[in-house]
Order: sequence, then C-alpha cells, then structure tokens
Amino acid sequence: MPATVPSFSSSRNSDAASKVVASASDVLSPLAPAMRRLESVLDRQCDIFEAGVATCVRYVTGNQGKRLRPALVIFSANAESGAAIGAVDEDLLRLCAIVEMVHIATLVHDDIMDGAKLRRNRLTAGAKWGNEVSVLLGDSLFAHALTLAASYPTPFVCRRVAEATNIVCSGEILQTQRRFDLKLKESDYLKMIEMKTGALFAVACELGAHLAGASDERRRQFYQYGRLLGIAYQIYDDCLDLVGAEKDIGKSLGTDLQKGKLTLPVIHLLQQAKESETHLISSILLNEHANSRAMLMEFIQRYNTLGQAAQRARALVREAASQLQLLPDNEGRRCLEKLTAYLDAEMDLLR
Repeated sequence: MPATVPSFSSSRNSDAASKVVASASDVLSPLAPAMRRLESVLDRQCDIFEAGVATCVRYVTGNQGKRLRPALVIFSANAESGAAIGAVDEDLLRLCAIVEMVHIATLVHDDIMDGAKLRRNRLTAGAKWGNEVSVLLGDSLFAHALTLAASYPTPFVCRRVAEATNIVCSGEILQTQRRFDLKLKESDYLKMIEMKTGALFAVACELGAHLAGASDERRRQFYQYGRLLGIAYQIYDDCLDLVGAEKDIGKSLGTDLQKGKLTLPVIHLLQQAKESETHLISSILLNEHANSRAMLMEFIQRYNTLGQAAQRARALVREAASQLQLLPDNEGRRCLEKLTAYLDAEMDLLR
C-alpha cells in the first residue's frame, strides 16, 4: 500500500470532507507494513501462472485499491485475539490475499458487464485485452484463490470462501436479470447487494476472527458486522456512481444508469414521483439520452432520494456498529469502530 492511504470516495473541497478523509488515513495507516507484505504475496502469486497469463494477473492485482477487505481480515483477527495491529502471521496474510483475489476477480467481471473503461485511473482488463481474455482472467483468479484456501489444515476456510464466491456470483446474476426492471423493490435491491458485496465483507471478517481462534458465536458476530457494513458500503458506492466525478474517483461512472441497474436513490424516486413525472423518468431509465444522468439528478434532488438512500446506509452502518459492542475493548475493535464511523460520516456528506 502506498504511504498515503487513498480515500474511499471522491475528493471534496469542504472542510468537513477534509476531516473525514483524514480520519480514513488514521484508520488504515497502521496497516501499511502489513499491506506492503500483502503486495509482495500477491506479486509472488503472479509467478505461478503461465508467463503470458502472469502479465495479466500482475496488471489487475497490482492496480492497488483500498485493500479494504484485507483490512477487515486483519482488524477482525486482531479484535478477536487482542494482538497489536501489526501482528499478522503468514496464515492471516494468505487469507488477505485470498479475499483480495476473489474481490479483484469480481471487479474484472463487473467491468466487462458494465462496459467500463477505467478502474483506478487505468484501463480495465476488458478495455486492455478484450472481453474474452478478461472473462478467463477473472475465472483464473477465482480458481487460484480457492487453491490457496485449500492449503489450510482444515477445509473450513476453503468451504467458506467457495460459498461466499458462489453467493457473490449469484448476486451478480440476479442483478443482471433485473436490469431495466422498473418494478424492482427496495427489498430486492438490498438482497442483491447483500449477496454481491455483503457476502465478501462478511466472510473477510468471519475468517479473520476464525484464524484468531474465535468461537462459533463470536464468528457469527463478526460475520454480521461485515455483512451489514458491506450492504451499506454498496449503497454508498451506488450513490457515488450518480454524483461522483471520474477524475476524483478514478473509474468509469454512470455505468449503473447506462446498464439499467436500478440503485436505491432511483428505486425511491420511482416510488415517490408524481404520476405526471413517471413517464419521463421511465424514458430516462429505459432509453439513451445525451444527458440522462443530469436529467435524472434533477428529479433525485427534487425528491431528495439520494439523502434517503444515504440515511438507509447510515442505519445499516449503525446496526453494524452495534455488533462491535459485544467484543472486548482492544486495538482491533477500535479500528473497526473508526472504520464504521468513517463510512457513517461519508454517507452524511451525500445527504
């Protein structure tokens, strides 16, 4: 990880936003030594692939993002064990690599389905090598992650990673099937993002705690924390797709609208708009317009459905935080609390 920890969101000019971004650095900066080790582990994994494939794997795994899921692995393990944040053994580091490789594989596939050209200010795999290579690249990453997961003494880690991967892919299938479905309900949307994002957050927290010796009951607490945080994070990410700036965020935006993915601000808008407005809103969502995003945002601002979505996410974040109250007071738990508070504050900026 670079010395300067990247923000989860677009940069903003307000003093309040600057304070929130600084708090994100406070949360993640203790992990810098562990994350440098993780980069080395990921780089070594690339050498296992055939030379031509290794180039592609190194490109997508080396395009450093937030490494949020590995951070959850480490924070959860330390919250369970009480160990210092810098105490990361090889088993835990390997789990970080597994979770991150599964995540990267989903991003490779997501970018293909969304037709995205940019990811972290670089060309996506699809834009660089085409969809055929990129589909197989994502599959290879999934398979290698499971190979690594099978190296633990018991099958529990491999089984849980495989189950989470299946849930993530199933969530993507369901979302693809419901594109351009103007009758999509909030409950349907929340279920899909719980599957596509919440499942991997949850297993990262659960398995981090498991490797630290957590009981079944304690593992479930970590799982619930990760699940709720992941759902909230996806709502947040979906909101940024509507209001963020590509130059700040570093990836293609507006793809949800273009591909017919109805996110929470849009679902609320369809439920609340006047009957006289629904025809135009439906046309914006179902047809290509030169300024679709701007037109839709006029209605979203009129009904404040972005703020409503943010409020829903904040409720989930606070529900996640309640799971932490059951844990011992130690450095790992405090890092999870800071991360949770950070996302809460970021959502408040979208209201």
